Amino acid sequence: MSDITRKTFGQLVDELITTNMRCWYAQENIMDETLSTEKRLEAAIRAQTQNAKRTELIYAIDAYLNNEEFSSVSKTYHTYFKGD
Repeated sequence: MSDITRKTFGQLVDELITTNMRCWYAQENIMDETLSTEKRLEAAIRAQTQNAKRTELIYAIDAYLNNEEFSSVSKTYHTYFKGD
């Protein structure tokens, strides 16, 4: 990824949308029991990487809008595991 501080607002938003989709698809693969453990692990690593990129993009967009104090990057979790 090129220097995030040199991107336009539109580029940041476009990259955030793409990153969100990549993260979502990776998370879907994590929960896909038809995939091998190795593929699910690869998906978990990919999801974590995309989530870190997502957070960086959110902070960059907030900084661009001069709205840094309101960055909300907290996670909400839903578990698919039985018994929760």
